[in-house]
Amino acid sequence: MSAQALDYGQYAFDVVDRIEKLATPVEVIDCLGDTLRMFGFTSFLITDVPELPSGKQPNFMLNGWPADWTEHYNRENYYKDDPIAAWGRRTVHPYEWSEVQVDADRQPRAMEVVNAGREFKRKFGFVVPIYLPDSPMAAVTMCGEQPDLNPGAKRAIHFISLYAHSKAASLMKQKNADQGNNLTEGEREVLSWTAAGKSAWEISVILDIAEATVVWRLKQAAAKLNAVNKLQAVVNAIRTKQISL
Repeated sequence: MSAQALDYGQYAFDVVDRIEKLATPVEVIDCLGDTLRMFGFTSFLITDVPELPSGKQPNFMLNGWPADWTEHYNRENYYKDDPIAAWGRRTVHPYEWSEVQVDADRQPRAMEVVNAGREFKRKFGFVVPIYLPDSPMAAVTMCGEQPDLNPGAKRAIHFISLYAHSKAASLMKQKNADQGNNLTEGEREVLSWTAAGKSAWEISVILDIAEATVVWRLKQAAAKLNAVNKLQAVVNAIRTKQISL
């Protein structure tokens, strides 16, 4: 069934009921991804949105952007000039990318970010800002070639995104509290294959799991090991004898 054929309100409540029964952050994120695909979004991310000029880069709960765009975005250091992210730091309301106005003469670098996104076929997007007490501003951001962006769809996506983010964050906090710094078997597996030089996609094929699950496990392992990137996570895991070469 297409998103256009849905009773948006009922669908949103059905998804929230399903999310409430899930037991792990990965399950929540997978459910959110499946839901957003129903609305025509082909990629999405969950991230914090650091204030400028802090110098901090976004910290991803999940980076579901295509790898080539992520690499280009990071290489060009686009975040500090990204008008989509900048708009999110000024509003509590969900917004379409098309609502963000850029003055090409006064903001040439911001216009470069927009044009680069279009070259990577990133034309239509939607952002749900998320504000929580004592936490950095976060967002669920999504894009697609022809997503359903009518008002009913946007209200449903807003509600579902807020609930999914809250549920995933809660489960992640509980999991870390329960497990401390001990890695799960799945986290040790992806770190071991990372140490062997495999990419997230290659690991997903080897282990027969979603690439998003690999990325999630690497992020969880890095957090437990107090590592700032996957290489440091591998080093710390070896040092603490949680994996071996």
